[in-house]
Amino acid sequence: MGEPVLTIDGSQGEGGGQVLRTALALSAIRGVPVEIHSIRARRKNPGLQPQHLTAVTALAAVSVARVEGAHLGSNRVRFVPGPIQPGEYRFDVGTAGSTALVLQALLVPLALAGGPSRITLTGGTHVPWSPPADYMQEVWLPALADLGLCARLDVGRWGFYPKGGGRIVVEVEGGADLRPIALLHRSGGLRLRGVSAVANLPRGIAERQRDRALRRLAAEGRDAEVAVTEAESPGTGSFLMLVAEVAGLRAGFSALGERGKPAEQVADEAVNALLEFLKGGAGCDPHLADQLILPMALAPGTSRLTTSRVTRHLPILGCPMQIGGEEGSPGAVTVEGMGRRAESREPRAERPEVRAESRGPRAETAGTRAESREPRAERPEPGALPAATNGAQAGERRAATSEIRNPKSEIVPSPLIRKARAEDVPAIQKLVAHFAVRGDLLPRTLNELYQHLRDFFVCQVDGEVVGICALSVYWEDLAEVRSLAVQEAHGGKGLGATLVNACLVEAASLGVRRVFALTYRPGFFEKLGFRSIDKRELPQKIWKDCIKCAKFACCDETALIRET
Repeated sequence: MGEPVLTIDGSQGEGGGQVLRTALALSAIRGVPVEIHSIRARRKNPGLQPQHLTAVTALAAVSVARVEGAHLGSNRVRFVPGPIQPGEYRFDVGTAGSTALVLQALLVPLALAGGPSRITLTGGTHVPWSPPADYMQEVWLPALADLGLCARLDVGRWGFYPKGGGRIVVEVEGGADLRPIALLHRSGGLRLRGVSAVANLPRGIAERQRDRALRRLAAEGRDAEVAVTEAESPGTGSFLMLVAEVAGLRAGFSALGERGKPAEQVADEAVNALLEFLKGGAGCDPHLADQLILPMALAPGTSRLTTSRVTRHLPILGCPMQIGGEEGSPGAVTVEGMGRRAESREPRAERPEVRAESRGPRAETAGTRAESREPRAERPEPGALPAATNGAQAGERRAATSEIRNPKSEIVPSPLIRKARAEDVPAIQKLVAHFAVRGDLLPRTLNELYQHLRDFFVCQVDGEVVGICALSVYWEDLAEVRSLAVQEAHGGKGLGATLVNACLVEAASLGVRRVFALTYRPGFFEKLGFRSIDKRELPQKIWKDCIKCAKFACCDETALIRET
C-alpha cells in the first residue's frame, strides 16, 4: 500500500494562499505526501491563481514531487514530494503575480537542502496584497538569518501591477542549522529609514512622497532618512517603504501608488502603519510574524515573538503553539519547534510508487521517442531522485536530502535534475549518439542540439551528465516529451521517470495542459499517468516531424498523452 496522505482543508485560517504555501513547504521538508482541498475557498476568485500555481510547480521542481491538480482554478492539489534538490532554478510567475509569495514557499525548503541554490523569479515585485521585494530584502531575510537561514536577495528589475515583468535573484546558502529565536520587546535607540521610488513617472512624485513622510514623522518627534530613487521597470508605478530598526529588530511598512492616488496619500498609508506599530512594544510587524511561524516550528526548542497585530495567518501549522491576543490586536506567539535540521530527514525504506492518477506497483522499463525512439526507462519511487533507461527494477534503497544509500549502506552521489546549459551539449550529444547506434534514437548534430538546448533537462551525478530529456512545445496546449536517455551504469534507479516528471512540471508552469510521447514501451508512460491515443489526434506532431520519418507509412510506435 502507498504511504498515507495527509489531508488539509485549505479554507482554514484566513482561507487564502498562505495555507497552500505553508502546507506544501512542510510537505517538501518533511517528505510527507499531502492533499489540500478547498484551496483559497474564502477568496472572491477561489482556486489556484498564477502565483499560487507557480508556487506549486516550483516546489514540485525543487522536491521532484508528483503533483495532481496543478492547473489554474484548481481547488484541490495532491503533492507527493521526493528529496529536496539544491541547484539553480528559474520561475516566471507571469504578468504581475507576486514573486515574494513564491519565494516564501521556496526559501525555507532550499535553505534546509544540502547545498547552495540560486533562484530567479520574474513577475510582480511591488504589487498589492503581498510583501514588496524591498521588505523581503530589508526585514524578512535578516529575521530568517537570526533563525539560521541565510540568503541574499537582489532586485534586478521592478515589476508593478498590472504589467509586472520584475525580476529578483536570490542566493540561498543551504545547509541551515536552525535555532530558536525570541523577538519580544524593542529596547534601545530607534532608527528610521526608507526609500521612495518611481518607475517611468516624474521624479517629483517620489520626492513628494518622501517630503510628506518626513513632515509627518517630524511632527511626531521622529527623525528619518528616506532615499529617492528612479527604478528600472517595464511598467509604471510609485512606492514608499519605511523601516524601523531597534537593536537588530526590524519592521517594515509600505504603500503603493495607483492612478488617481495622490503621492501624499501613499506617504500617509506607510506612515500611519509605522506609527501604529511604534505605539506598542512588539518585536515584529504583522507580516513578519506570519512569515516566521514556519521556520520557528522547524527550529529546535521554544521560539517566541510579539506582534503588533494578530492575523488569521498565524494558527495554521498544527504544531504546538500558543497565541495570546485577539485577531487584529497586539499579541504574543510561542511555538514549540520540532527540531528539523538540514539533511535530517530520516532515511526511509523504499515506498510504493504514487502515480499522477493513481497508485500501483513500480513501472516496467519503457522508452520514449526523441526524434524517433528512446531507450528504456524505469519509474522511480516518490522519495528519490533516481535514474531512467535500460535498467532492471531498482533495488531497495533509502533516500535522504543530500545522498542516496543503497541496501548495503554505501553512500552514492545524489543526482541533480536541472535545466541544460551550453556546456552540457557535448555530453548530451554523446548520450544521443550512443543510443542512436542501437537504433533507439535518431542521431542529432551539435548544431541541432544547441538550437534546442532550452528544451533539455539533464541529470547530473557527481559532476557528470548521465541522463537527458527534452520538452518540445508544439502549440499553446500541446508539448512532447522527447530524447529520454540515461547511461546504462545509472539505469534501474528511476532517473528517467524523474526527468519526465521535470518536463511535466515545466509544462504546467508554462500553461501547457497536454503532454504526449511516442514510444515502443507504453507501459512505462501509463505508470506515469499517460493514456494511449490515436496518432491522428496529434496533427501538429504528424505534419511537423512524423511526415519526415522513413517509417511514416508504417509507424509502430504508440502515442500516449496526459494532462499536466
